[in-house]
Amino acid sequence: MYLSHLFLSDFRNYKELELSLEPGLFLFYGDNAQGKTNLLEAVSMLATATSFHASSDREVVNWSAQDHITRLKGTVQRNEDKVQLEVLVVDPSPPVFAEASGGSVQHRSIELPAHAPRKRYKVNGVPKRTIDLIGQLKVVLFAPSDLHLVDGGPDERRRFLDRALCQVQPRYSVALVKYRKIVAQRSALLKRIRDHQEDPAMLNYLDEQLTQLANQIIYERRRMVDALNAHANDFQHAISGGREQLQIIYRPSFHVDAEWGLSDAIGHYREQLRDVRKKEILQGVCLRGPHRDELEFLVNGVNMLSYGSRGQQRTAALSAKLAELTFMHSSTGDQPILLLDDVFSELDASRREYLLGQVANYEQVMLTSTDLEGFPRDMLQRAHRYHVAGGVLQRE
Repeated sequence: MYLSHLFLSDFRNYKELELSLEPGLFLFYGDNAQGKTNLLEAVSMLATATSFHASSDREVVNWSAQDHITRLKGTVQRNEDKVQLEVLVVDPSPPVFAEASGGSVQHRSIELPAHAPRKRYKVNGVPKRTIDLIGQLKVVLFAPSDLHLVDGGPDERRRFLDRALCQVQPRYSVALVKYRKIVAQRSALLKRIRDHQEDPAMLNYLDEQLTQLANQIIYERRRMVDALNAHANDFQHAISGGREQLQIIYRPSFHVDAEWGLSDAIGHYREQLRDVRKKEILQGVCLRGPHRDELEFLVNGVNMLSYGSRGQQRTAALSAKLAELTFMHSSTGDQPILLLDDVFSELDASRREYLLGQVANYEQVMLTSTDLEGFPRDMLQRAHRYHVAGGVLQRE
């Protein structure tokens, strides 16, 4: 699988970009804040329908876009066919900048038709739903934040699982979106019950919905972690020179028994919700469910979050990401496109060399860097190199 063509219009600092690609290594380099990460963000957005770099979709729309719209188009060559993907994002409240220096930034509102989506998709020119786009193109992202997978917050570790599973299992993406809505509704209801505005019996319906969706999510997360463990330790062992053994442990907030079948588990989860209902009402939040799940990384039996050195934590994160790459390849039969966003500057020489060796033979790799120092000469000779400055690409 590889991206053969990329078109951007008013995406971040790219007013318009048309880029032809082929299998192989693409190296985009230049100073910071010139648009290198934006390129990878666009490719990732075609795969996952969301940005790994923005808290809101509207952030990807160029501030000066005349129509307040950004368009992303990509042509993907897969093993069995070719597919054209398109994402359109509307910014309903673009900023207005004062002409004089020192003026304040204001926002203007745009009238959108009732129920008009702010993000739209097409697959082969036909309007589609989000679920129809996700997974058509598959990517694995290596960003500096991924090196903090082990020592960062639990939401980062959940996103690590979800980003891969949504591409591999479209039904997982549907379940995850529905689950998040149920959690939001249930949290609001818990607060109203606490304030004596609703009957606690109103929770029964939402509990049923939550446990059914949680069951699907937990099942797929457990399967993925099992698959990660089949490979992550080999990477850890190799990077550490045989000194370290890695185990990734999935810690769902629900108690889970390996002996439970899928249908049995729902009843057990429902019972666990009933056991914490009084506490949930008192606090006004959902205390059980996949939104509170955790991952633990044990190296030689030691929890890396609490006791790992910086080097051990980064090695464990790198091993987990390489295992994710293997998981996605084996699950789909397609090699995902690798997006490496300036991670080499964050790694020491030995880890950088190991990562380069692991990704060198993948079908398509897109890599960003501030300069070309530290890359092997033979790699630079075979790479498609582009200098990036102010949203403009110059091929060497």
